[in-house]
Amino acid sequence: MSDQRHMRINLNLRGVGFHTAAWRHPDSTPHRVHDLDYYVELVRAAERGLFDSVFLADMMTFPQSGSGQNELAWPLDPFTMLAGVAPHTEHIGLIGTLSTTYNDPYAVARKVAALDQLSGGRAGVNLVTSTGDAVARQFGWDRHTEHELRYERAGEFIAVLNALWDAAGEPVEHHGNHFDVAGALDIAGSPQGRPVIVQAGASESGRALAGRFAEAVFAGSSDIPAGALLYDDLKARVVAGSRPSTDLAVLPGVVPYVGSTEAEARRVHGELEELILDDGGNIARLGRELGLDLSAADPEGPVPVDDFPAVEGYQGGVTRLVRLRAWALEEGVSLRRFANTVYRSLGVIHWTPVGTPEQIADELEAWFRGGAADGFNVLVPQHTRQLDAFVDQVIPVLQRRGLFRTEYATTTLRDHLGITRPKLARAA
Repeated sequence: MSDQRHMRINLNLRGVGFHTAAWRHPDSTPHRVHDLDYYVELVRAAERGLFDSVFLADMMTFPQSGSGQNELAWPLDPFTMLAGVAPHTEHIGLIGTLSTTYNDPYAVARKVAALDQLSGGRAGVNLVTSTGDAVARQFGWDRHTEHELRYERAGEFIAVLNALWDAAGEPVEHHGNHFDVAGALDIAGSPQGRPVIVQAGASESGRALAGRFAEAVFAGSSDIPAGALLYDDLKARVVAGSRPSTDLAVLPGVVPYVGSTEAEARRVHGELEELILDDGGNIARLGRELGLDLSAADPEGPVPVDDFPAVEGYQGGVTRLVRLRAWALEEGVSLRRFANTVYRSLGVIHWTPVGTPEQIADELEAWFRGGAADGFNVLVPQHTRQLDAFVDQVIPVLQRRGLFRTEYATTTLRDHLGITRPKLARAA
């Protein structure tokens, strides 16, 4: 392959897929989401497609009944699963989620470093600050920590992680506002210099954190102009922090429905849409997410945007709240349609192309060449058939266009992404 810039592609490993009704499709296997062999099959399919990495999120609260989803179709602990997958793969990066609010940095540094060693330098960690009082109560807290304080803690948390990883077994002394750490990590230095830090928040605090520390961002943009604005902002923050812009890979989410013809792609999409349980559950789910009682609201009436919580003091995902409010105001749809769209296809947050492999590749190329993406976080609507369709049909089109690798040229996640290896120096 030529030395020209090519896409970075990550697979999001969510259970049976990202369509809310995927678990009801006869080809789906929701009973296998706690089966290690199932994840080995998915990750090996992604590795067959030469993906840079796979990502397994962490669901820290049990889904509420009436969400329209299979409440049991959620994976086990990401790092336990990924450690089991590692020996069955050779090249692909392995990224799991951990919370900076409900974890200790020394324990996280040790856990991620262990996966990094087991995989030969293929580990990454998606660091989140978590959302909602329900999570807080599980850990013995009355309320979730305020937004700005969570991100202040997260910044110090990552600084401690990097110090421990960089010290390669030598003692670290850190005394800050949130953490006091004195000691050495009992694991040798990383084969890739340091595990890769991934971030997903797009609030002002989230962007600032990404500019300081992130090496990949899972972005949420529904069109190219919005994606380009976020892309430019994130790159500018990285440069302002004295890092090259190429040391951050911006990966917008995409939910692709692939068919050998347009009609087949529409059929695939339509099959899943027909399986949605439209019993009002999505309206109730929206109410729970926003802390609103929508039980008496008219499903065919307007979305009660004026009742949405203010950003200040909101304990959920601030970026998502802002996007939901903006979309409701722009579209002016009924409450029922709004709630169903939000939870059906992720179209409010991520763009959802439906088409042939060439048409999907056209859209990916437009984002990539249009300055809105370094690559993509692929949110397959249904495993495993749509993963296979993307790997076997879309990837070859991208390769023929010179937009994606035709073989792995590197062995670590950091090198796949083209992210600079850090200059290891102990931090005081």
